[in-house]
Amino acid sequence: MTAFDLIDSIFARHQDGVPGNERRVTSAQLGYLRNLIDADPEGGALRRDGPNVWLWAPAGRNKYRIEEDMVKGRHKIARLSTLTPSATGRLF
Repeated sequence: MTAFDLIDSIFARHQDGVPGNERRVTSAQLGYLRNLIDADPEGGALRRDGPNVWLWAPAGRNKYRIEEDMVKGRHKIARLSTLTPSATGRLF
């Protein structure tokens, strides 16, 4: 299994109360995902984006924001189409 396969299987299942581009994951799933990313040749595309927040930007259309909540044990993966935030209210 690759990291892409795992993420596809996570996003294939609907979760109530969670936006369509986000999924909650368990600590075991998160650990397994991190191991798969580290084993991937594109594993270097994983970088820290703050405390307990990681951005995984592999080649391809989708990028992922991985948030670890060690206190509550509620981890989250968000699928992004771009890493740059959109600027609302700007003409150019």
